[in-house]
Amino acid sequence: MLLVGWLVPLWGLVGAICLGQWAQQALHDAAAQDEALSQALAHWPADMLVGKDASMPAQSVSGPWYRESNLEGERLAGSADLPRVPPTEAVRDPGSVHLYLAQIGDQLVRVAVTLHQPAAVEAGQGAAAPVVRQVARPLGERLPGARSLLGGDSGLLWVVLLALAMTAVGVVLARVASGWLRHADVSLMRSPSGDVVGGAGQAYEGPLELAPAVQHFGELQQSQSRWIEEQRRFLADATHQLRTPMAVLRTQLQSAIAGDMQVRDALHQMLHTVDRASGLANQLLSLSKVEQLKRMGELPSVDLNAIARESVMELAPLIAAKRLDFALEGPDMLWAPGDAALLGELMRNLLANAIHHTPTHGRLGVLLRDSTGRRELLVWDEGPGIDDAVRQRLFQPFSAGQGGVGLGLSICRQIAEAMGAQVTLFNRMDAGQVIGVDAVVAWEE
Repeated sequence: MLLVGWLVPLWGLVGAICLGQWAQQALHDAAAQDEALSQALAHWPADMLVGKDASMPAQSVSGPWYRESNLEGERLAGSADLPRVPPTEAVRDPGSVHLYLAQIGDQLVRVAVTLHQPAAVEAGQGAAAPVVRQVARPLGERLPGARSLLGGDSGLLWVVLLALAMTAVGVVLARVASGWLRHADVSLMRSPSGDVVGGAGQAYEGPLELAPAVQHFGELQQSQSRWIEEQRRFLADATHQLRTPMAVLRTQLQSAIAGDMQVRDALHQMLHTVDRASGLANQLLSLSKVEQLKRMGELPSVDLNAIARESVMELAPLIAAKRLDFALEGPDMLWAPGDAALLGELMRNLLANAIHHTPTHGRLGVLLRDSTGRRELLVWDEGPGIDDAVRQRLFQPFSAGQGGVGLGLSICRQIAEAMGAQVTLFNRMDAGQVIGVDAVVAWEE
């Protein structure tokens, strides 16, 4: 298709040049033929100057044809194949030449006709009667052929040869390029080995000019494969996690119907199960919003302080229920790229974890920091700390520490990465003892 894409305009241009040259040559040939017919009338053949009963010379089937007639159209000399002048082609003034089209047999001819006044035949007889003289040549002589177009000084031959050379070069380049693309396609279809293109054990064998593109597409292919595999595992885990509360809810309903437990107790348990399933469904919806956030490209700037305040106000009943001492510190306004709704989800998840792990009458807070080249949102608590072996696993889907469904921290990490930030957990130490946990969301400039 690439070859056709540039060959069609090339030969379209050549065709336009040829057509223009043909039209110019046709006009030239037409004028030359009309001039030749006029000259033939002026130099009438001597063997045509005979009487009516004289023998007529043979006429060529390809012309030219000569005919001499009286004013009534009766042939006096010349070819009988050439028809008389039609009544519509009036010939009046002696010596003037009139041109028109006629047909001899199955071919069209161009005819020149004039009214000729012969001189006196003998002294004393007066002037002879005027005669009509016709000369015809094939009309095809006015249409130039390929030889006449390509010959001469028109330069059209060189245009055609140049176009043929460019076509040949284009075909060769297209075949070479298609070979390169086949090499690249074969390399991309192979199982990824992780080798860098140009290094030892490389899978790509094509030209180095295509190596960066092949490497980039290979990385995209691997990234897409990993994403698809992660989504497949996530959907499988989500299906399992959603199936579990539904099965529990069914069992609770069956127990209430059978009378194995009081209806009030069964309703409280069912409400807890519904809340658990609803929370899981909301977190799954948050993950779908993260995928939309990743496709947004450039993100707007949002105020971290305002989002932190809204999240704290929403979770204030939980803070009050445990009688926690809360503090919000930092600048009044701190801007970072992100989505307000998803950043609020991230903030609520981190705060909910901190509230859950902070003992009653304990302390927790939010700290906003703006240092050179780095902006941070830090949620701290007085929880028992996290084991190093558990810290990284907590960010994996459905890997809960104590209770919960294990999606909160996974969602936090995915939201942060979609906004160009990183979220990490640290044990806060004092004199070698763990005194709490810091959850840090950081934007690098």
